[in-house]
Order: sequence, then structure tokens, then C-alpha cells
Amino acid sequence: MTPIRRHDQQCSRRYPVLVALAAGMVFGLVVPMFNISRSPAGQKLQAADASLQDKVEVLQQQKYDLEKQFKEAKSERDSARRQLADQVQQQKDTEARLAAEQTSIRSIKESAGDCLDRHTLWLPSATRDKINPTLAAFLKKVAINNEVLVAVSNANYARPGGMLELWMKSVKRAGVKNAMVVALDEDTKINVENFGLPAFRLDLAIPDSQKNSGSNHAVSALKFRILKPFLELGYSVLLSDVDIVTLDDPFKYLIRDSDVESLSDGWTEETAYGYNDVADDPSMGWARYAHSMRIFVFNSGLFYLRNTNASLDLLDKAIYRVESEEAWDQAVWNECIFFPNSPKNKDPGVTRRAMDIEKFMNSKYLFKFLRHNEVHFKEVQPSMVHVNYHPDKFERMKAVWEHYVEGKKTALNAFPDGSE
Repeated sequence: MTPIRRHDQQCSRRYPVLVALAAGMVFGLVVPMFNISRSPAGQKLQAADASLQDKVEVLQQQKYDLEKQFKEAKSERDSARRQLADQVQQQKDTEARLAAEQTSIRSIKESAGDCLDRHTLWLPSATRDKINPTLAAFLKKVAINNEVLVAVSNANYARPGGMLELWMKSVKRAGVKNAMVVALDEDTKINVENFGLPAFRLDLAIPDSQKNSGSNHAVSALKFRILKPFLELGYSVLLSDVDIVTLDDPFKYLIRDSDVESLSDGWTEETAYGYNDVADDPSMGWARYAHSMRIFVFNSGLFYLRNTNASLDLLDKAIYRVESEEAWDQAVWNECIFFPNSPKNKDPGVTRRAMDIEKFMNSKYLFKFLRHNEVHFKEVQPSMVHVNYHPDKFERMKAVWEHYVEGKKTALNAFPDGSE
């Protein structure tokens, strides 16, 4: 038997000792940790760790939410930038289009042979038709000698049996072949066409400055904007309100020597055509008498407007004022026509004519003066009678019709000279 070496014997005795030492060290490490986790300090540490973990999760969620919000904000910003860029581009396109249209209109007028003379007519042409092709096509069917009789109406007057119907009835009876109605709504267009007259449909908003002026004045204020394209296309217009009875073709009695030819609100030759009015101020001694020129206003409900550059300037001035001021369209119309150039005014420089007051008659002249002159009353045969001085318009219109058309010579007798 081989004898065991002394060294081997020593090693065999060391192994158990080393194992015991290792076990003791492990036990020494584990037991304190176990005891720590069960101790108050250990529990606080675990709680702190859990709280920290919760905070980490909250922060991670907040980070996620912020990243999401950032992405959404970035997307909204990019979208807003694109919209702004689109709006800027649209504005540029609009400005370019308007500039091109103005250039086109100028070139159209130039190529159509506009004269430098502000009072010379131009003729319709294929080139001019491009300004407003729809209206141009309509006017070609209606106009005679490049002239039209135009009324402007909405549903307030267009009901069957109402003022517009009597206006149309009288126009047709008088043999006016070039009459039309600008209809501001579909019902009016239908009623006019059913009655047998041509109607041109227009959608126009009443200017804010005129919304409190009453429906009839608000509609009346639109007429200047409505008439402008007629003139641009090369047509002269006889504008008539619907409170007018037509007894004879008015185009036979126009003189056509002025830009504006209008019914007067005057009731004598002096008030209608003008007179020298003298003011007396005795305190001035030698210079006590001061002279002024007086004329009663042109009525904005019946006038003939020729297609000239001066007439267009007049319309532009009237359009600007009625759409920017809370003012009566007739007052604006006369100020634009009669007020001279001054430090406060730019005169459009139209030539003007007052219509014959016995051919184009206002209701004050008829009811207060003419009918009481029995001999002269029988001699005078008006072309158009405008019931402008009396509020009972429709009843007086019917009486005018009865007197002049049906021959009922007492038809006017029931009405007072003025209004009651």
C-alpha cells in the first residue's frame, strides 16, 4: 500500500475548512441583506425604490405626451404655414388677375376705338363684349339703336297686379320694344318673363351704408352700379323707376345732346330749367343784393345716360359715395352732377339737359298745377308720368292710367294736390 504523502494529507484537511469558510461568508452576506429588507430602513429603501420607479414611469409618460404634443404642434404649424402660403399666393393671384382684367378692359377700350373726347359715344363690339359676355349677349337681343329702357326691381314690387306689372303694362301699350327689367331675385325674373318682357337676373348685395335707408331707397342706390356695365359695353340707358306710367314711346322725345338727360323735380319752367335767385341782406348796404343760380334737382328715378367717358366718371363717383356714405341716392346724384371743381370736390364734368316737363312729367306738376288749367290740361300729352311727389303712388298711377288710357276724365279728381 502506497503511503499517503504528508502534503496530500494537509490538503485534504484544508478543503473542508475552505468550504466552511465560503459557506460562512455567503451566509454572512445573505443574512444581513435579508435582515436589512425586513428592517424599517430596508422597507423605506424599497418604498423609495418603488416611488422612484413610479416617477420614472410618470416621466416617461410625460415625455411621450410631450413628444406627441410636439409632433401635433409641428404638424399644425406646418399646416398653418402651408395655408398662409396658399393665402398669400391666392392674394397674389387675385391681384394679378384684377390687374390683368383692368389691363384687358383698357386694351379692349383702346382697341374698340375710344375717343379722347369725354363726350363721344362708342359702339358695341366683339372686343367690348368681353367685358361682360352674358350681359352683352342679352343686350344684343333687346337694344334698339344701342339704347334700352331699364327698370330695376325686386319682389317687393313684382307681385302680380302690383306696381311693376302696371309699369310693364304701360310700357308694352306705348310700343316700347327695347324695354327690360333688371331682376334682383328669381321671383321677379319669373314674373317679368311671364308678363312677356325680358328680364336680366343680377345678384347684388345692398351696401352697408344703405341698409337703414328703407327698402325702396336701398334698391334705388344699386342702380348706379347696375348701369355701369351697360355703358361700358356701348349702350345708352333710359333708367326708369317702377312708379312711372309710360303713355308714349319716350325715345321719340329724347334730344341726345348731353351726357345726362333727366326728369326735373321742378314744376315750372323756372324751377325746372333754372333761374336767377337774389338774396337780400340790407346790412350790406350797397352790396345788399347777392345773386345765385337756382335749379330744382334732377330726379334719380328717370334719366337718360349716354355711354361716354364723362358718364362713366359720373357713375364711378356716385357709386363710391352711395356705397361709403349714409346718403340719399338722389342727393348724391345731383351733387355729383352739379357741384363744380373746388378744393373739396372733383367734378366729373358731364354735360346735362333737363327733360321737357310736359313730356316727362312729375306728379307735383300734374296734380297741383296742370290739371287745374283745363284748357292746357287737354292740350298736353305726356310721354311718361312719374308719381314721385306723393306717397300713395300705386293709386295715383292707376288714376293716371284711367285718365290718359281709358279716357276717364274724372279719374284724377279724387286726389288732393299734395298728400294728407
